[in-house]
Amino acid sequence: MEISLIDSLKAHDIFSELSSKDLEIIASITQKKLFQKDQVVFYEGDLPNYFYLLHSGCAKVYKVDPKGNEIVLHNFIAPTLVAEMASIENIKFPASCVALEESSFLLIKKEEFVSLLQQDPNISFHIIRSLTKKIKGVESLLNRSLIFDATTKVAHYLYNFPNSLQEKKNRIIATELHITPETLSRVVKKLKNLKILNEKRELIDKEKLEMFLEFY
Repeated sequence: MEISLIDSLKAHDIFSELSSKDLEIIASITQKKLFQKDQVVFYEGDLPNYFYLLHSGCAKVYKVDPKGNEIVLHNFIAPTLVAEMASIENIKFPASCVALEESSFLLIKKEEFVSLLQQDPNISFHIIRSLTKKIKGVESLLNRSLIFDATTKVAHYLYNFPNSLQEKKNRIIATELHITPETLSRVVKKLKNLKILNEKRELIDKEKLEMFLEFY
């Protein structure tokens, strides 16, 4: 059974505390669109017509330098808003976005949604809270990227999400941690050898795992 747009919106923090009436209004200006792996969501230089809410899957935002080299600016894991500042400021996208796997987006009509934000302070408040939370998350990610090596990144991740290796694919976790899947596999093997993980990749010794975090 297909999940309704209202239920899809409620699954996201940005809308989770809104009333049924508010959700119905937002759902009326929203469409769900599926993107296949490697399908472009939007191009650098395009003007946004929507707010892009990544509902499932993952996507990357990237630029291409004058030599044709791709520079990945950010990897996004659902659920999250993508490139919302371009939509809010009504400016051209500063980079392109492509799906890394089959992914679905909730596309919220930009002009109607901005008008709604101007008219309804309750919705505006929740949007601001969501953006603040996102900024804090980016700051935390930046700090971890600057300080942690690959093993510490994985250890920190497992400490907070001990079932992640059973619930997510290696590629998804590697994308979240900004390391390669090969690096993640090497760290997992290392943690198995140290008897921190068992052969099923289950966390069996949290105290030993904490050794990698005690100086951070």
